[in-house]
Amino acid sequence: MIDSVYLCPITRQPLTKQGNTLVSEAGTVYELLSCALGSDIPVFISSDQLIGGDVISRAMYAKNDAEESYDNFLSWLFATFDQDEEAFRLSLIKRLGIKPGDKVLVTGCGLGDDLKFLYPLLGEKGELYAQDLSDLMVAAASRRMAERFPDSKNLHFSVSNASALPFPDGYFDATYHFGGINLFSDIATAIAEMARVTKEGGRVLVGDEGVAPWLKGKEFGKIAICNNALWACEAPLNFIPECSRDVNLSWVLGNCFYVVDFTVARQLPFMNIDLVHKGTRGGSMRTRYFGQLEGVDPELKEQVKKASSAAGKSVSQWVDEALRSQLEPKR
Repeated sequence: MIDSVYLCPITRQPLTKQGNTLVSEAGTVYELLSCALGSDIPVFISSDQLIGGDVISRAMYAKNDAEESYDNFLSWLFATFDQDEEAFRLSLIKRLGIKPGDKVLVTGCGLGDDLKFLYPLLGEKGELYAQDLSDLMVAAASRRMAERFPDSKNLHFSVSNASALPFPDGYFDATYHFGGINLFSDIATAIAEMARVTKEGGRVLVGDEGVAPWLKGKEFGKIAICNNALWACEAPLNFIPECSRDVNLSWVLGNCFYVVDFTVARQLPFMNIDLVHKGTRGGSMRTRYFGQLEGVDPELKEQVKKASSAAGKSVSQWVDEALRSQLEPKR
């Protein structure tokens, strides 16, 4: 069976199962692949739709030894930084505040290395969704999870682009991504999509290679970057949605990987821009930002300061009253 939560990633219209496909109201057809877990895997993207880093990633995963190479890299990575993989992954997952019964999305799931630690936390009533742009990686992750959790019924996979997620707004309690976003063709849209499909108050976590700033110019950082050019990447702070709350930035694994996590919000934090300042200058945040006028002669500015002080008013109030008196119709 195919889970009904999926939407067309282009139009976000509902999908109808027709044979071995999903069809949108606009007539777009998406293929369904058989899954080791017994449910179908919808394929929402094809190779001709990929650009930039997405092409590189998909080609890398399509190599004959991709699965073995991926496993070897992870073994090397955690041994290099003397980290226990399970303890490390659970420490990141803990930042999401997941509870039994939650709905969680993992983007760029790869071989499902985080899924095996996330899944048991959700309980029988929880839901775990995983996506990747590589059908080979998704198939391998599905197979591995089926071997580990043969009776799972609340685990769902899709082949899709993280920049166009096939899910409704605010469906998930948390969204998780660790490893791979540096190669995304559109990092900003991918992070915006992760926030879109996460409910207000839910957490989003994004992490990938990126040596901490204080190490980049040192030999430690240069050694890391020489080994892997992706370690020169910066944390994508400019792409965090502007309404986000409780934003945290940290570095892990020898300070060679950044981690950004934040709470999803739909409105900017409260800020009273009309509260008037006390003191000589006066005015409010609104008037200081939106009410700026052309400059005046420095001597005139000093005269205004003296006149406002003599009148017992702030400069802002004195200038406001003086301008209004000049603009009011003469009687």
